[in-house]
Amino acid sequence: MTKVLVVDDEPFLKEMLYDIFTMAGYDVITAENGKEGLDKIYGESPDFVILDCSMPIMDGFEVLTIIRKEARFVNLPVIMLTALAGDAEQIKGLSLGVDDYITKPFKSSVLLTKVKNILERKKQSLDVNPLTSLPGNVSIQKYIESKIASKSDFSILYFDLANFKSFNDKYGFFAGDNVIRFTASVLEKSLKEFGKNDSCLIGHIGGDDFVVISPIDLEIKIAEKVIELFDAGIKDFYNKEDLEKGYIVSIDRNDNIQNFPIMTISISIIVTNIADIVDFEDVAQRASELKKIAKKNSKSSYVFERRKYGR
Repeated sequence: MTKVLVVDDEPFLKEMLYDIFTMAGYDVITAENGKEGLDKIYGESPDFVILDCSMPIMDGFEVLTIIRKEARFVNLPVIMLTALAGDAEQIKGLSLGVDDYITKPFKSSVLLTKVKNILERKKQSLDVNPLTSLPGNVSIQKYIESKIASKSDFSILYFDLANFKSFNDKYGFFAGDNVIRFTASVLEKSLKEFGKNDSCLIGHIGGDDFVVISPIDLEIKIAEKVIELFDAGIKDFYNKEDLEKGYIVSIDRNDNIQNFPIMTISISIIVTNIADIVDFEDVAQRASELKKIAKKNSKSSYVFERRKYGR
């Protein structure tokens, strides 16, 4: 249950806010001044804070200033309550990192809607991969599970880069990050080619692993376009000498010197109209098995889930 901390020195308003959030299904704790509120932020770990601007001992701005300096509270959602309709107070709070303001008196429906929207945005932003700005594991799992629950047929394409580690070791993390961003752009361009961005999800699992969930009968077109664009563009990340050789010299996981070919992309495809998907873990397991097969190919390629399942 989401825990909301209400920090306000007005007993009536504090009690009213307690009732509003309790009736809406939140777990509510309260504090009557900024110092007590700060103690409860440290001790109770709330998921959301309703913070009055003007309070004795320590006001809302002082509390906000302190918590925004600590990494663990940088993303803690905060709405400030103010009795003033002027801009100066709101600008001050916004400059300190408040998420939103609400002016007294207010409608409970407006407050609850703001809290719900901020929580949803925070959840989504925390799941976005910072390198590619693509949805991460939580969003991917949620999307796949919603498809399974609705019994919708869909395709899942898992993407993995072969020889990425050796490239990263030789050219450095900055060059490796550029390859990851390039791969994300390849996926986005491939979907745009077919005008299907709005009906697909592109996700970044982490590292050099990506996923696309698409309507069925589109998976081969996507895979072939991704391979075309990836193979055409990946060469730009290698120097002339390595391209002429067709490989780079690097050290494998066992500290042995080896020749590693130019990077390729491996694609594992699961189509749910032939595979009886049980849950997200089932999808991940099958994709892992397919990935091992796909990476055996020396060229960029895709492989299908070939087993048949009863519906």
